[in-house]
Amino acid sequence: MDYTAPSASYSAVTPYLLPAELPKKINVGDGFILDSAVKLIGRSPRHTFSSRAALSDLDIEKINETRFLIAAGANTLKDDFELAPGFSLQTLGRIKVPVILLGVGHYGVPAATQGLLPHSKVLFAAFLERFPYMSVRCDASRRYVLSTMPERSANILMTSCPVVYPVDKIDHGFRRKDRYRQLVVTITDRSHLQQQLPILPAAAQLFSAERRILALHQDYEARDLWAFAESQGYEVFRSNRYQDFIDLYCQTDVHFGNRVHAHLKCVSLGVVSFCTPFDLRQAFFAESLDFPLIAKLPSDEIAQYDFARCVARRELARTDMQKMLRAIDGLLDAAAA
Repeated sequence: MDYTAPSASYSAVTPYLLPAELPKKINVGDGFILDSAVKLIGRSPRHTFSSRAALSDLDIEKINETRFLIAAGANTLKDDFELAPGFSLQTLGRIKVPVILLGVGHYGVPAATQGLLPHSKVLFAAFLERFPYMSVRCDASRRYVLSTMPERSANILMTSCPVVYPVDKIDHGFRRKDRYRQLVVTITDRSHLQQQLPILPAAAQLFSAERRILALHQDYEARDLWAFAESQGYEVFRSNRYQDFIDLYCQTDVHFGNRVHAHLKCVSLGVVSFCTPFDLRQAFFAESLDFPLIAKLPSDEIAQYDFARCVARRELARTDMQKMLRAIDGLLDAAAA
């Protein structure tokens, strides 16, 4: 991982990193979460591990050499919770430092989120014994945890997702234009591709732009999709480096599509951005951050939505994010003393 912040005595676990043997595609949105978390903390982790692989003895030894292990985001909240494959109360017993959940989110599948199973509740309670807070990314995530752990109301903080916070020193001011310089469209190409294809011509009609780009956050090498996008006047942007996508959005002035972390990153940059539905995650974020889901066209929200509404919700969540970060800083400052 490439970090600009100085290193500090903590470890991180993220789904952005994939073990070589796992037949799964990198999701740059997971990289956005880690990047924003690190920038909010202001210090880089000494060690970073994949949440897609079981923690080895050597991994746990490295974690125990630092002040804490932080899990950066992703949709991991479900009845049968696992921090990493095979992670259990016994695994936690071998880890001697706090385990901190930052910006974790609802799994988004009703069948898997009926209520925390007993071992998941015990694990969360054990986390909270070592660190006073657990950070969730939306109101639905908080409701889900508290539905089976109502006594933890003071400990479960709705901080929103780290990605929605300005960390890149860029603010485009949500300026609407008659003609934009760069339109970026996102879709989820892992499934239901045919249903999403109309997003491309719709975006081109909605937003006049000098340049159109289809950004693939999790590239499944769908060549027919690439060809269709090019036929609609789009360039296709692909990369396994999340920083390449951050650079792309920093240079963008309008976004449209269903990748929630593209939308959140654009909001953080003050870029005009409209989110379309795909699964429960878009709906949960729209509820929590008070932005519209563009489910059908024409939509008055395209011209009338006031982005100050979303910013206001983010600023409400910032109070809890700051509470979380102060507690994290306390651990790091104690290590440096």
